[in-house]
Amino acid sequence: MTNKVKGIKKAIIVSSLTILTSGCGSSSDETNSQAFNACTSNSNILDLPFDYQLTESSRLIVPGFVDDDQSIYVHLAPFGTHFKPMSNKPYGESVMSFVGFFSESNSEIIDLDPGLGLKGFWADINAQILHDRRPIYYSPSNVSETRITKISYLGSTPGYLDNEPEWELTLDFGDIEMVLQHVGKLSDEVHNFIATQFGIDTRSYAGPTGNILEGITPWISSAPRVPLGYPQVVADEVPGFNNWYNGGGTIFSDRPWVQIEYAVKAPANGSTESICAFELMNSTLKSSFQSIIDTDLTDPSSQRYGTWQDTAWQWRSESSICTSCSENTNGLEGLYSNLGKWFERGDQGSQKNELISFVPVAQNTASYDSSLYLNDILTEWLILRRRNDSQNYSWEMENLSTVNTSEPVGEIVQIEEEAILVQWRDLDEVGGIQAFQWIAFNIEDEILTMKFGVMSDTGLNAIKPILDKNIDLPNDIDIISYDKNFVGGF
Repeated sequence: MTNKVKGIKKAIIVSSLTILTSGCGSSSDETNSQAFNACTSNSNILDLPFDYQLTESSRLIVPGFVDDDQSIYVHLAPFGTHFKPMSNKPYGESVMSFVGFFSESNSEIIDLDPGLGLKGFWADINAQILHDRRPIYYSPSNVSETRITKISYLGSTPGYLDNEPEWELTLDFGDIEMVLQHVGKLSDEVHNFIATQFGIDTRSYAGPTGNILEGITPWISSAPRVPLGYPQVVADEVPGFNNWYNGGGTIFSDRPWVQIEYAVKAPANGSTESICAFELMNSTLKSSFQSIIDTDLTDPSSQRYGTWQDTAWQWRSESSICTSCSENTNGLEGLYSNLGKWFERGDQGSQKNELISFVPVAQNTASYDSSLYLNDILTEWLILRRRNDSQNYSWEMENLSTVNTSEPVGEIVQIEEEAILVQWRDLDEVGGIQAFQWIAFNIEDEILTMKFGVMSDTGLNAIKPILDKNIDLPNDIDIISYDKNFVGGF
């Protein structure tokens, strides 16, 4: 399958954009207005908002907008990703995450100065290759109409090519909403339309932040496959090496890359929520994407995953391309609901400075490797604990020694009705110490309370704490309460 249509960019004209008089809401005759459950859909309801080719086993080929004979190589990530090299947000992101590399393989990343460890990609004079290969967001090809309901300016974001600012575009398809994120520049079509209709020049706009159409409330309608905006390019010229570019201090610091991310909301589990957009594709197409990510996760030469083999037990856990449709219960599965993120409540005068997060290990995918995990029960889980105050955790072991870690991540190795046994891994950066800990938990009225037991060097010796919700109150030490309300700083 391919969505690539050569020359289409030259045929699109501004008249594809029109003003609708409706200020908000959905009309009764929209094609997507019927109720459906995104978790069980088998229709090709919504395609990706960019051109792509499914011609390689481990990545997408995405043509550049300026020169569609020049492509980038786009690698997928599972929905709701928690771990590097997926996401830097430890609570998981309800976004579709793609990384597009300008380099075809690692062989194009050159060690410019072995003494300094500077690496880079040749981008030609004035970064011409980066500009020519840069893709563009389109209104999806399989919808009859796209309504742009918001154009939000998020401000200056240094570190991107040409120091482009960040924009977000909110698109409406009736029951479905898509938010295109990390847009560095609006397309000529959208830019010219906004300038003509509202007198706003988005190329020179510098604030205030927010929806630039606030108070105007039109709905801007477009036909399918209208160019909307360019995703931001993460690229810095390497100091002392003209025309060589890398990714600066980002997660892929040795090569330039395109940040392609967007969020989708649709009916699911009886309500409208952020969902995995692959759920809106037919089963054959979704299976193709799952196969691509399975191959990529196990490819040692993958540009996205190949250098992260030492922590594969973390990010390989999320090998299922869609993990968005879990039921909300009060058991262990309830811990995972809404991407498994729980933020500290600050009860009893405790600080709101930590989160705890839960991830299911996908065992029914080709990339699952049982040797990476201690537990062999039917459902495996990982657990993360983070602070946002730059303080390490300092935990006392049963032998009165202490272990320290800034980002404890572990595997849940035993499950009981209201308690879990965790094997924390890689504690202390130097020693790589592992420790076991029982955690008692209770979920009531969407509040999670956890009581952490004493660390032990073996699971057999770990002592299970008893949580009495009438007596055990949050104390910032071994009893913590959490809910789903976001806490900044993570």
